[in-house]
Amino acid sequence: MHHGLNDVPRPLRRRGGPGRVIALLVAAGLALAGCSATDPAPVPAKEQRTSLTVGVVGSLTSFNAASATGDTAANRAVSALLDEKLGSLDGNLQVVPNNGLGRITRVEGDPLTVSYELFADRVWSDGTPVTLDDLLFGWAVTSHFFDDATYDANGQVVSGTRYFDTALPADPNARTTRPRLDRANDTLMLTYDQPFADWNRQWLLDRPVHVVAQRAGVSVKDLLTAILTAPEGDPQAPAAPNPVLAAAAQAWNTGFDVAPGTTPDPAGVVSSGPWTVSEITADTIQLARRDSYQGAHFPGLEGLTVRFFPDRAAQLSAIEAGTVDVANVGDLDVAERKTLTDAGFNVQVGPTSETLQLRFATTAASDLRQATTLSLDRASLVQDVLGAVRPDAQPLQSFLSSPATGQLYNDLVSGNGAPGMGADVNGARSALNDRAAVLRVAYDTTDPTASLVFPRLVSMAAKAGIAVRAATATEIPDATLSWVGEDESLYRSARDRIAEGIDGGDTEELFDDLTTHTDPVDVLSEAKLIDRSLFAAYAGVPLLERTGAVVSAAGVGGVTYTSEPNGLPPAFWTWSPPQS
Repeated sequence: MHHGLNDVPRPLRRRGGPGRVIALLVAAGLALAGCSATDPAPVPAKEQRTSLTVGVVGSLTSFNAASATGDTAANRAVSALLDEKLGSLDGNLQVVPNNGLGRITRVEGDPLTVSYELFADRVWSDGTPVTLDDLLFGWAVTSHFFDDATYDANGQVVSGTRYFDTALPADPNARTTRPRLDRANDTLMLTYDQPFADWNRQWLLDRPVHVVAQRAGVSVKDLLTAILTAPEGDPQAPAAPNPVLAAAAQAWNTGFDVAPGTTPDPAGVVSSGPWTVSEITADTIQLARRDSYQGAHFPGLEGLTVRFFPDRAAQLSAIEAGTVDVANVGDLDVAERKTLTDAGFNVQVGPTSETLQLRFATTAASDLRQATTLSLDRASLVQDVLGAVRPDAQPLQSFLSSPATGQLYNDLVSGNGAPGMGADVNGARSALNDRAAVLRVAYDTTDPTASLVFPRLVSMAAKAGIAVRAATATEIPDATLSWVGEDESLYRSARDRIAEGIDGGDTEELFDDLTTHTDPVDVLSEAKLIDRSLFAAYAGVPLLERTGAVVSAAGVGGVTYTSEPNGLPPAFWTWSPPQS
């Protein structure tokens, strides 16, 4: 029981006055305080991460991924971080306007007139304003307006001049008049020679014109004057190269390349996006968030590291070791996926735009094409090849697109004439009048997926009396088992698919119609008709699409899947580091 001062026993009180009692109590308190354990020091707050590391296969060879020599997966990944444009592609490869930089507007459908508006307060990472001059230069690069070159069968220039050596060739349907500039309203206007389906994928902003001019040894004024006054190129009457345009083109073609064994000066890398390059080493690029950025993609991260790996095996090893937080790792097998998921990584698996199709040659007879198509149990084939990694995978139902394009693909395959997913052996035999036939197929024997598909074609077709065998090097194949990629644009994929093999009777006419549509709804309707035309002609058999995978470390937020093979996962501005 506790005793107060008034309860102290009388003998103690008689041995001294109240002062002595108080002194004893104070002394006792001091003694107790001296004997007690010291309070533990406060635990310092754990420092929160503010950056992530992205793992990319390949090496940095150029800061111009749009050039013919700079168009690599590694360079494109860096470009996706640094080079902001008026549009981008989302995880389903569909166009997302960048309304934080400006606006692209279809002003008129015929003649197709498109306006490009830039917001006035946007600046390059070196502080130089982003202006209509930059858009004008981007138009000069991508339009090939000034080229007067003639090419041989191998694509080599035999006469005239090709100025800007872009990775994508000039599209004959994308010809425009020279741009009109409205500087009072920060607007550039383009009028196309004819309606063009892909107008909303022409984003113009490219390398900064002031940097190109400096590296070309010309003034910005002289370069812009040349773009606004030099005559349009005519391959039928090639002229002497314009010296200012030629110098700018040479600077654009090679002036942003990274020479092997060299380390570029980070200060020389000028970006339009929210990052600035702070450090470059042999295998990494360090990016820092820049305060001068005024767009819509301001990242939550303060920094980002891009780490390059010589091959996919090294990339996967770095992920497992915890030195990479985000990566597009491509087509995982079952064991690789299990290893990553067991280690706590988030693995997002899905379809890509790269599709495997059996395409018949013009020499293949119509009844053989029909019989082969009917003989294939594509549902079984897809489950055999893809089911272990993607149990929900279905047979490809379009020549022009894949599930990689999301809802666009779903809309396209609704009523596009795609055949059933199972086999119709009786129908196949009937198409051949029960006679035996041979189908010689060319395919890459070193490709693991094609090597899984080919024997299944053999066994399925055999039930209909068709002997499928590999074409020899000296034979003309009846069909080719080949990968077809880059189908994010229905216009481009339709153009590429009718450039080889069998077409339907009206396929080319339908493509000409598609080219002139400028409303995405009309483009989709026309693409559906092209699919119907190809299916009706038994032009080939779409089989399956390659699988992709995006991996992120535990706790990393905001990382979404991309259908682009080797592409950087989209929307890096939504990424967040693990929280402790």
